Amino acid sequence: MARTQDEFLKPTGTVIGMGFTIDAANFTCDESESMRIDGVVKGDIEIEGLINISETGRVDGNIHAGSARVAGRIFGNIHCRNTLHLASTADVTGDVLTSTIIVDEGAVFRGCCKTNVSLDNVTVK
Repeated sequence: MARTQDEFLKPTGTVIGMGFTIDAANFTCDESESMRIDGVVKGDIEIEGLINISETGRVDGNIHAGSARVAGRIFGNIHCRNTLHLASTADVTGDVLTSTIIVDEGAVFRGCCKTNVSLDNVTVK
């Protein structure tokens, strides 16, 4: 089932702050966690919950998430079990596999996208 826009506004459990760069890291978070990235992560991210890449955030790696909101830059593939929201400032280079996608005017996306895909029986990564 797709998430509503309001669900993207829930409190965040983990924050990678602006000015931080995490290199060669792979993150895994359980279903109860959410993550916001304001800095740079170079590595793959696996999260059962929500990931929010802010306007200052950048990920150089693949993302496997329950849901994602992207306002920053991603260089890698994105797999979302529920909803992927590309905000107007998003810049994504990579392929997308998701149940539902929302693309705001101004968002940049370079890659292939498959939607309406049920990922309920697919484990994260």
